[in-house]
Amino acid sequence: MEWNPAPVEAKIGIQFKNSDILRLALSHPSYSEQLGEGTENNERLEFLGNAVINFAIASYLYSHTPYLEVTNFAALRDKLTEGERLTKLWYQLGLGEAYPFLVNMPERFILRQKFPNPFDTGFKALVGAIHLDRGFSQTRNWLNKKLISPVLERYLKPIKERSNPNKQLQFLGDHLLKVVVLEYLYRHLPNVRVARLGELYRELTGRERQTEYFKQVDLAALNLGEEKIYVKSFKALVAGIYLQHQAAGDKGALKKTENWFVEEFVDGDEVLRIAIALLLEDGKAQKWIIRHVMGYESKDYHEGRERFNQLMEGKKS
Repeated sequence: MEWNPAPVEAKIGIQFKNSDILRLALSHPSYSEQLGEGTENNERLEFLGNAVINFAIASYLYSHTPYLEVTNFAALRDKLTEGERLTKLWYQLGLGEAYPFLVNMPERFILRQKFPNPFDTGFKALVGAIHLDRGFSQTRNWLNKKLISPVLERYLKPIKERSNPNKQLQFLGDHLLKVVVLEYLYRHLPNVRVARLGELYRELTGRERQTEYFKQVDLAALNLGEEKIYVKSFKALVAGIYLQHQAAGDKGALKKTENWFVEEFVDGDEVLRIAIALLLEDGKAQKWIIRHVMGYESKDYHEGRERFNQLMEGKKS
């Protein structure tokens, strides 16, 4: 179905390179169900977008409020991501009366009073779409302008000293690692539902995994600047690497951090093998997995099946 993204782009002040992902962000599950089986909805984008929002807030707090304790960081993050606040912002952007696309739902003014609702989840999905289409730098700037600065800017103090550098770096790294891993999973595992993406995230970032990752790193070989002395955990290390890219004025700091993590610690075959096992548990057919997750077209099905068998034989060996 053809649609015109221009009205939405004008309201949010961002022009998309790929308007399909904007449409997906606006496609509530009720709407997608009406269109038929196999139609995507915005739940996966919401999952990613939630992580992006939290990281953007953590980054702002780390940069602008070093004098606050981490407990204050967490409280402000929670305040900024309240369902009521995100719903209000959705309507302030002029999106509430027509978006997201809904079918067989109560009136919008009724939905608006409940949390979560299609509007606060839609906002998160929109952020996920902006991030994938335009990159984190533009997404962060947009969030700072629309969500973060209007609330926090008036309360900022000219204090540069950090109250607790170790815990602050850990807080930043915690939110950064989630974005890094979830973006990887989103891009590499299409059509895998949110619950399973969450399981894979926990598999890749569990305590034992992080300990093992940290042991593999030669800190002396990394140029971490002043943050180096505060790197006591893997999450803090990830934050330190990101901050060094950022300090160099690199707008692709997040992408470079993600690339480093994936190249150093992610076994793509292992991730796909675990994902396939989870999908088989869900009752997904081998043919569906080969086509919709592994990405093999019908004409390449035999090649896909060989790849599928190789992966699963690797699990047995």
